[in-house]
Amino acid sequence: MQEGFSKLNQTHLSTLKEEGILVLPDFISKQTIDLIKEETSPWLEKVGFNNRTSSLIMGNNQWIEHLGMCSLAALKFALDDQFINFLEDYFETSVTLGSFSLQRKIFPEEGIRLHREIGEGLNVFLYLTNPSEKTGVTEFVKKSHNTEIEESYVLKNKVDDAIYIDLEKSPFKSKPLFKPTGGKGTLVIFHRGIWHQLPKFQAPGRTVLIMQYFQKDSLAKDHLVRNSFLQSLSDRQRQVYLSNCSSSFSPSLVELGSDPGAMGVYNIAAWKKLAYFLRYKLVSKV
Repeated sequence: MQEGFSKLNQTHLSTLKEEGILVLPDFISKQTIDLIKEETSPWLEKVGFNNRTSSLIMGNNQWIEHLGMCSLAALKFALDDQFINFLEDYFETSVTLGSFSLQRKIFPEEGIRLHREIGEGLNVFLYLTNPSEKTGVTEFVKKSHNTEIEESYVLKNKVDDAIYIDLEKSPFKSKPLFKPTGGKGTLVIFHRGIWHQLPKFQAPGRTVLIMQYFQKDSLAKDHLVRNSFLQSLSDRQRQVYLSNCSSSFSPSLVELGSDPGAMGVYNIAAWKKLAYFLRYKLVSKV
């Protein structure tokens, strides 16, 4: 895959380290975006209760968690050699692809309040649709990834998947919120510790690839991938995808029939997953 990753330089690296976020508008070619959409479209149409062989509905989101089963173009993007070089320069060691999924917003939302992820590493969003306030654009507080937050600011949350705070009662109240701009193919790379939020939006449809990268020997998903896709990867790419992680695996998104131990922090009841599915089938306009 010939993308613009060779253009990434020390300035980009310094920006990411200092500001906690790097935005590259319209960075990935239309040809690649169209190919990823073409390859993932059949999986978005095939909604079921098993995230290993179809897409899955969780709340307001539709997920393809194992993109290695359906899109070689997405896989080659996530494991681009020049991008791996950039990531290794950032971490100063070998890296592992911790998770690799597609998320589509299927309903309008009230938004997600200000939060930061748990643990170190980098998150990467690749917009397959145009970033738009109408369909939701994640906002960031630049340089906040190195900010210590007093316990009194932290809000209780039902799910222990991130650390949440109330923006109006936080040290960031007077800080400007940075909103990435661009079109399809816009790439957003950010430190997992940066504070960010998703404001309320009016329309469904936002579709992004979401990757998490960690330094070697970190926890990662137990990726599923087609053997024919693996044949197209170099040894180095296979190591980043399958070999550089720790011997333990992080929980997968849940589906009906899951081993309870695989549910992780979400622990969603089967009846609720069925309700999500029926709501999507009956009400969603995507």
